[in-house]
Amino acid sequence: MELYCTPAPQGASVTTNPPKGNDARNHHYVPQCYLKGFARNRSKNAQLFVVDTKTKRAFVTTPRNLAAQRDFNRVEIPGHDPNIVEAGYADLEAQLAPALVRIDQHGDFYSEEDKALVLELIALLATRNPGFREARRQALEKIYKIVGGMVVSTQERYESQFGQARAAGYLKGEPLPYEEMREFIESERYTVEVPSTSPTSHVATELKLLAHMRDLIHRRGWTLLRAPSHCGGFVTSDHPVVLEWDDPERMNSKIYSPGFGLRSTTIFFPVTKHFALHGHFDQQDGRTIQINEQGVAAINFKVFLHAHRQIYAESERFGFIGVNGEIQRGSALLDLIAGR
Repeated sequence: MELYCTPAPQGASVTTNPPKGNDARNHHYVPQCYLKGFARNRSKNAQLFVVDTKTKRAFVTTPRNLAAQRDFNRVEIPGHDPNIVEAGYADLEAQLAPALVRIDQHGDFYSEEDKALVLELIALLATRNPGFREARRQALEKIYKIVGGMVVSTQERYESQFGQARAAGYLKGEPLPYEEMREFIESERYTVEVPSTSPTSHVATELKLLAHMRDLIHRRGWTLLRAPSHCGGFVTSDHPVVLEWDDPERMNSKIYSPGFGLRSTTIFFPVTKHFALHGHFDQQDGRTIQINEQGVAAINFKVFLHAHRQIYAESERFGFIGVNGEIQRGSALLDLIAGR
């Protein structure tokens, strides 16, 4: 596994021992240290205002309870701790946390290392999320159901394929009667899951994609955008990397989806409640830009539209662009969701 990490200071140590007990099984796909940057403070008990688009309700809770799934990064590799990948992410987050604090303090990237850590976070969040996993699982399920239909298209093919699989050691015992198997396959009363032991498991696929995504993210020029102090700040979500077309006609089209390697696309990424990043292929890295409340509200609305399920903010005071182009407060977001 290759993750970007800066060298530890001389005399310091970096641990790869995963946490013990239940915490080792509760894996965050959006880091807690990142979510804390959108709370009132970064304390252990920091709380976030949450809008859930699925249940259509709002509540307040700590980052520990958000954007996490049991065993999300768990792997099953003989001779290795099943939490080896989670431990690697924990090491990265230990360096990311102070980098995010420094950005808030200095209003800019304190160093190239801090910038690289934030871009690594963007690459991770773009490749590692439940929505991507479910889309991939559904795609695999469609493929396997097509293959299954082909296998049971004739009794001769079914018996031939089963015999080959048994000879190769993939199956044991006698096959189910052909008619019984065909009825089961054609009924589609099953789902296809991706096991953590598979070379094509979600974690393995994400780690392979990460190097490519990292390269694409670093090719863009990045500019920090600062929010006014009085506007409620930026929000984030459980899928906070916003990728969109520059062309409004393409942006509103459901046919052409943007890709991270395509030109004429823009990435917006909320870094903390005070800062967001703007990334584009046709620009150089720039100095921090102060934007107005309208600009913050527009970015917040983009984050809302790209969220998988939940939006996170310091409070319900955050702004977003309403249906008529005016700035509305977060307290009105549930009304908008109810009407979707």
